Amino acid sequence: MMKKMKAFGFVMLFALCTVCSALGETFTFSLVGDCTVGDQWKYHGYGASFTYKITQAGLDYPFSLVADLFATDDLTIANCEGVLTNRRPGSNAKFMTLGAETKFGEVFKLGNVDVCNIANNHARDFGTNGRQDTIDTLTALGIGVFGDDVLYETELKGVKIGIVGYTYPINKSKMERYAASIQQLKDDGCTFIIASAHWGKEESYNINLDQRTYGPQLIDLGADMVYGHGSHTLQPIQIYNGKAIFYSLSNFTFGANAAPKDDDTAVIQVTYNVQDDGTMELQQITALPFKMHNNKDFRPYPIEDEEGKLKVWKKLVFYKDKDPDSGLPESFLTTGIAVFAEPATSTDLPLPATETDLASATNLPEGE
Repeated sequence: MMKKMKAFGFVMLFALCTVCSALGETFTFSLVGDCTVGDQWKYHGYGASFTYKITQAGLDYPFSLVADLFATDDLTIANCEGVLTNRRPGSNAKFMTLGAETKFGEVFKLGNVDVCNIANNHARDFGTNGRQDTIDTLTALGIGVFGDDVLYETELKGVKIGIVGYTYPINKSKMERYAASIQQLKDDGCTFIIASAHWGKEESYNINLDQRTYGPQLIDLGADMVYGHGSHTLQPIQIYNGKAIFYSLSNFTFGANAAPKDDDTAVIQVTYNVQDDGTMELQQITALPFKMHNNKDFRPYPIEDEEGKLKVWKKLVFYKDKDPDSGLPESFLTTGIAVFAEPATSTDLPLPATETDLASATNLPEGE
């Protein structure tokens, strides 16, 4: 799968260390959490609903303040929390049914999202056929898909990347499925593997026992990164044996709830040094603080005030005695940046994007 064309101005502005040099190459992921590109079906068509507002604003609106940022990375990953289908819910549909017509798949495409997870508790809200409609819609748009029985593989910059994902309950049985999928990806030649997990207690800032137990085990099974989502909140990061575990990245554009209790979120950028054998060394993590919306418009925007930024970064660090060590430098609490290795690119190149770069680049009107 070819990465989308880069926007030259933003390449220079964000400089995500994806440039070749005599010293090597780097690779940057952008990660966001739950994205409901659709409505709670019981509110479908209402004036306050996602589909109504985005039809008025344009399908590019939800990701319009990050699309150029995502155009400059190597791979952008999101959790597709809902169904893209032209079907209607069945008579036995659950109370919280999430979805939108297939045309709304363009929201991800226009936002420069490359890959979507579909292993979550809403993937089958419109039945097995609705799930397949989601897969077909995203695939037709050139967006990769992974989750449950679907594995994603791609090769970029000499790195063969594989992604596997499952949803709760994450238990011993599910871990056996992870183990088999990770082995399959290794057999296919993948040199960097991401294990995605939809888990965690909703609205909790603390990881639960399943996360605490199985997050590190996913690394032990051979994953190089754990990409978590599902709690609708930001949860801490853990560096375990040199590998990053992101326990939960909250919501991003989230049509299921226009006014969540906590609307803090983040874009997480993870930069690696590419090795000659196609493996990658963790180089830097950058957390860009965001709010999920402005006045219930479903468009995430960067946080500009210092207090708001500090609040987001604190949520990404463990602080209780019983918690694991985050493995992040103390400076992360005031900068949102954690550096683990020297960049493979020449030292005179700009660093990956900071939240200040992003806020100035988007030229937000005062008050947004």
